[in-house]
Amino acid sequence: MSRAYYMITNNPLVITSTYKNIDIVPVKTLGIMDVLMTTRDFLHQGHRLITHPLTGSLKPNENPYKSVLISKKQDVCDFNDIAILEQCIASAEKFIKGKALPKYCDRKSNDFMLVDQLLIEGSLK
Repeated sequence: MSRAYYMITNNPLVITSTYKNIDIVPVKTLGIMDVLMTTRDFLHQGHRLITHPLTGSLKPNENPYKSVLISKKQDVCDFNDIAILEQCIASAEKFIKGKALPKYCDRKSNDFMLVDQLLIEGSLK
């Protein structure tokens, strides 16, 4: 059976989970910028945003984990999706500029992973 979506994520909890109709695209870096940039690359290939790239109320310089759901089917570029993604990148850059990502203890890091996982799984319902 062909899967309908890609999940672009740097969240180890999401990467190791199994979701119906979703192929995981793992991003190996901590922090959300590479997730956003990878998502942008897919959008330029004609994939569509399914979830907003900056869901939740955590600032990009607080939560190092991000998961974004996009279509697997390619079509013509949707410039509205690209504009949304570019706005998210600009917003994230404002929060991150000049600030190093805090080094969290394992417990707090796991909490951030769980928050991201719950946000993305909530959108799947």
